[in-house]
Amino acid sequence: MTAVALAVMLLANGANKVGLVNRAATMAARGETTEARHLLERLVTSSNPSALFVLACIELEEHRVESASRLAQRLASLRPGAPEAVVLARLIEERKRAQDDRWTDVAARAWSASGRPTPAAKPLLGTIDSHRPINRAAFARAQRPGDRLLLEFGNQEGSSDLTEAALAEANATERPLGVHLVAMHVLVDEAVPPEKRLLARGATLDLLARVARSHPEDGYLSSGVVLLRSDAQAPLTGPDLASLEEALKRKTFALPIRALYDAFEAAYEQVDPGQAQSRAFFETTGALPLEIHLALSRRAAATTDPALRDRAAAVLTVAGTRLEAGATFLDRMIGLSLQTKGAELRGDASAIAAVRMKRAYLSDLMSKGRAFWQYQWPIASLWRDHFLRNITDEVGYHELMSR
Repeated sequence: MTAVALAVMLLANGANKVGLVNRAATMAARGETTEARHLLERLVTSSNPSALFVLACIELEEHRVESASRLAQRLASLRPGAPEAVVLARLIEERKRAQDDRWTDVAARAWSASGRPTPAAKPLLGTIDSHRPINRAAFARAQRPGDRLLLEFGNQEGSSDLTEAALAEANATERPLGVHLVAMHVLVDEAVPPEKRLLARGATLDLLARVARSHPEDGYLSSGVVLLRSDAQAPLTGPDLASLEEALKRKTFALPIRALYDAFEAAYEQVDPGQAQSRAFFETTGALPLEIHLALSRRAAATTDPALRDRAAAVLTVAGTRLEAGATFLDRMIGLSLQTKGAELRGDASAIAAVRMKRAYLSDLMSKGRAFWQYQWPIASLWRDHFLRNITDEVGYHELMSR
């Protein structure tokens, strides 16, 4: 009985240590390195590989490269061959050699130089999740126009007035584009109360028209003015197609990802800087006006007049080609989907097969490019650059990580 009790106590003690290290890693990933150090002080870090790993990453984050190197060497002696230790050693070397390079470039070189090791069955750290609930009282610190809507959008639990906030922002002027895009997204959502749906739709169309006028270079938003004013199953008319053909000649035709990211990041920086970039990244994907290209695809498919159908297929192909040139996987995958739909309307089997090959390449690239992030890296600067790069140059970033 005593042996059983001792075993249970040892297991609990081990679990507590693991919990402490994982909490410290999460704090370090948020940039709260002082707090992370305090947690690790409760452990004998010299004999705890996971704690050594976190401490080495904190030292690297704070530009104490020599100290990070000593800790990494100690880790390697305790866990020889551990893949995290192998990659970390290269990461430290690369950072020492190029102190001013951006973090993701350093990580890509370290990942390649380490031989891209396969993760061990038992990793040093549990999954890092930098997100945490935000005290709603902190919302008062957000001072920019429209910030309250952005924060409510990302923390909707317990929020009963999101629709009202979106309506207010839809009617407001002098707002960042990201704020107006979130307002549009909220107002077309099925969660809008039935009694407010007609009002919400009218406000959405009015807002989209204003946004398109104030951003005349943006063909994607301009096409939305045409596509969303009719039912999603309504065939495209000649005037519709003429407007879409004109929109496709605009300077840009891409998802408004950066505008949303910048708006969310600025809002979260005011209330919880440690998760500003991660929150901005994930909220952006949830607020994109994807209804625009979905309406294009559906309305083109509903167009039966032969001449108009041919024009609709051409519009789909051009729109898809322009989106395929975008910086993110989402742009490109949507672009390929539109190209497929255009090829289907034309009955072009060879074009469909070519798109399928492109999609397979992107899927493979996503898998290879994400392999570095199978490991948990409690380095706040690396995380921040990772999220920014996924917004601004996701495909190029994954290509770099795959070399």
